[in-house]
Amino acid sequence: MIKAIPHSSSRRTLVKAGLLAPLAPLLAHADGPYPGQTVRLVVPFPAGGNTDIVARLLAKSMADDLRQPVVIDNKAGAGGNIGVDLVAKAAPDGYTLAYSTLSTYALNVGLYNKLPYDPVKDLVPVALTIEVPLVLVVPASSGIRTLPELLRQLKAQPGRANYASAGNGTSSHIACHLFASMAGVEVQHVPYKGTAPAMTDLIAGTVAFAMDAPSVVNPLIKAGRLNAIAVAVPKRMKTLPDIPTFDEAGLKGYRAYSWNAIWAPAGTPAAILERLNAAVNKAVADPTNQRQIDDAGVVAYPAMSRGQVEAFMKSEYETWVPLVRAMKIKLD
Repeated sequence: MIKAIPHSSSRRTLVKAGLLAPLAPLLAHADGPYPGQTVRLVVPFPAGGNTDIVARLLAKSMADDLRQPVVIDNKAGAGGNIGVDLVAKAAPDGYTLAYSTLSTYALNVGLYNKLPYDPVKDLVPVALTIEVPLVLVVPASSGIRTLPELLRQLKAQPGRANYASAGNGTSSHIACHLFASMAGVEVQHVPYKGTAPAMTDLIAGTVAFAMDAPSVVNPLIKAGRLNAIAVAVPKRMKTLPDIPTFDEAGLKGYRAYSWNAIWAPAGTPAAILERLNAAVNKAVADPTNQRQIDDAGVVAYPAMSRGQVEAFMKSEYETWVPLVRAMKIKLD
């Protein structure tokens, strides 16, 4: 039996009385289809990094599909926690979303004693977009071109050499820490407030090495400012065909990557989540976007249902949280 939804005045009375409280977020939009206004896509990292670049690419296609502006809002700080916390505490109405990474979903859980949000309870995944393989790079001025050469230099100055990351708790931080541990070298971590300043100091030779996404390092490699040493994926990359994998370079079993995804605040109505999932999947599959994603050296995920995305997230959480905790790195 189908029951009519009460008219607006009666509906407000029932919500106020608590009788329709569970449906309040959905009923708030019952007078018009979602979306009816600008959607804010919060990127919890500075502009110019890989996450920001891909977010801006996809936001334009999402806006075309949703027929509303999708505006990027960079809210950097605390390894991405500030921006994601903003979304976790936002109204669950589909108008404030997070475009973020493995770091803010799983890595930071193992790094921080306490987060201002619970990524599992306070957020709901909308869609996966890309996988981001990481590339080990050094200053071109160093003259180093192979992994054995880099390791010899690092082992010759234990504890004095350093590496750059886009910030505490980011994928580049964890990747470099894991690399140093597996390679048996003692190095110091220098966290930066984003990818751009980290690359600036790496090029200048202020730090010895870094790992970052192809979209960030490939232009600098082609410009002769950085040397690529190895790629942290099982197979060589199309955009760097001459650069060996870590297995080929001599560090067997090492792999490092990140991924990008979109989240909404927990409690967002299922109909809105499904609409967003469809819009994101369409944006990723767009041929023009696919070419730009390929050119950036990252890998687009095939379209996934929300259920598939949730299963993926669960697996990644169960893989990375124990691994990071075992590293005994603590940030506060």
